[in-house]
Amino acid sequence: MNKALSEKEKLLMMLTGIYDQLEELESVLEASFSDLRTSLNREEEQKLVEPVQRLSELERKCASTDPFADGEFSDSTLSHQPLKLELGF
Repeated sequence: MNKALSEKEKLLMMLTGIYDQLEELESVLEASFSDLRTSLNREEEQKLVEPVQRLSELERKCASTDPFADGEFSDSTLSHQPLKLELGF
């Protein structure tokens, strides 16, 4: 009976040791993945910032070349030809 109990105690101690190692591994992995996640988030944000800056620059250029953007031309200054309508019977 004592032998069976001691085998159970050895097994329990081994399982406790494995559990402790797994907890330690979990905390190390969590810290590592947290750093990696932060790094990846920064990279993705940078990938998004560059196209936004390009789009803003293009919009600014388009606005500066668009004659209608500044109100330089209005409807009254445009040369619209009046429509000539003829009645036909």
